[in-house]
Amino acid sequence: MDPSRRRQRISGVGLQITTILAFLFSLLLQVGVPLGVALRFRRKTLTPWAPFFMGALVFAAFQLFTWLPLSTYLDAVAAARGQSEAQSFVWLLTMAFAGSLLEEVGRLWGYGFLFRRRNVRLNWRNGVMFGLGHGAVESMLFIAGLTFVYLLAYVALNAVGLEPILESLGADATPAYRDALEGIADTTWTQPAVVAFERVVGLIHQVAWALLVMQTLVSRQKRWFGFAVLYHASVAVIVPGLVRLAGVPVAEAANAALAVLSLWIILSLRATATAPA
Repeated sequence: MDPSRRRQRISGVGLQITTILAFLFSLLLQVGVPLGVALRFRRKTLTPWAPFFMGALVFAAFQLFTWLPLSTYLDAVAAARGQSEAQSFVWLLTMAFAGSLLEEVGRLWGYGFLFRRRNVRLNWRNGVMFGLGHGAVESMLFIAGLTFVYLLAYVALNAVGLEPILESLGADATPAYRDALEGIADTTWTQPAVVAFERVVGLIHQVAWALLVMQTLVSRQKRWFGFAVLYHASVAVIVPGLVRLAGVPVAEAANAALAVLSLWIILSLRATATAPA
């Protein structure tokens, strides 16, 4: 969109009811789907809640309060320094593998310490519930929280206007800061819809990765941990990489295909992911 038209649109008349409804629907899915799946799975399998809360604790300890703020800071530093296309790809690879390794180490710690401490068996049902807890916190607290903040910013920018908000905040209206706010004001209904889709798909990925890590302990073969890290990192590279190269629709189509693979992993491990009593 032309910058002059964008500034005119956010002067106070750009609020779109379809975008707001898309935000609300996205929030509903981000909160409702993980919780609904966990409730249905527990009711169907009689799995206790303990593995779910253990998965939530692992995500909070190894991602929410550690890697996520650190990676956000590192990404901001890298962006400020400027990078070529090749450097950006190397950085994406590095961050994807580092984040995947830390997350899977967290799951391994959860199985080895938390499960053992509470005398929870390593079996398929508990592994699924563990993955659901991990994915639920990511979706319900982290992503839904950011989506809600983004919604408030969108409403404020379109209802009040960019300039009054900048003045009220006393912010230095640098071009980068102004462009960021204009980007929020220009949000369309497709963006929160894509976020909701990614959370549903991401929940399937989280369960698959959780079961792959558990298989490391069940089979006593370290290769399964390597599979988990490699698959996790691959998803973290392929999807954002395709967004840059081919656009969001192609990237999310690939993400959906990877979710089918994750579902196959979940179902395939059902017969084997159980440690001896």
